[in-house]
Amino acid sequence: PAWDATINDNEFLGAIELHYAAATNTVWVINELGIENYVKGVAEAGDDNTTAYLKTLYTAARSYAYYHYLYPTKHDDEYYTLDATANDQVYRGYGFTQRAPNIVAAVDATAGYIVHYAGEPVVTPYFSRSDGRTRAWTEVWGGSHKPWLVSKSAPYDAGKELWGHGVGMSASDALGRANSGSSWTD
Repeated sequence: PAWDATINDNEFLGAIELHYAAATNTVWVINELGIENYVKGVAEAGDDNTTAYLKTLYTAARSYAYYHYLYPTKHDDEYYTLDATANDQVYRGYGFTQRAPNIVAAVDATAGYIVHYAGEPVVTPYFSRSDGRTRAWTEVWGGSHKPWLVSKSAPYDAGKELWGHGVGMSASDALGRANSGSSWTD
């Protein structure tokens, strides 16, 4: 990255695929790999965070990725399942994994855990920080009601400014809860 030339985010596990879309003259570079190795390369948190927070966030990240694997409609015309940017999840690959041993340990400790509602895997959006409450799916994106994505109080964000879409889990509130002793399953 431009902010630190000593960091190499050009290492990836799995396979690298190239897809050419003649209609748009676009080449897609796709990293195909297993979900656990993918989640280890998701750069959504700092490695210095508490274990409970990292387990929480990376379980949400795994669940989000798994849902989109099961229902691959978000990018169905783009040859891939998830975007490597904040549009989906910030993915940096194996270079990030090598710099984040605590995140790797949290992913390993929660391996295979997926969020479910009524027995089905569900989409689990998360965002940086709320203004004291999360938003319901329908409040932000409309569409059909998702009963696990309703507005909830986020007490550790009270009085702060909303950063992000507001739907699902506030990372800031989750961090506050973890730092106050809540476990990742809470």
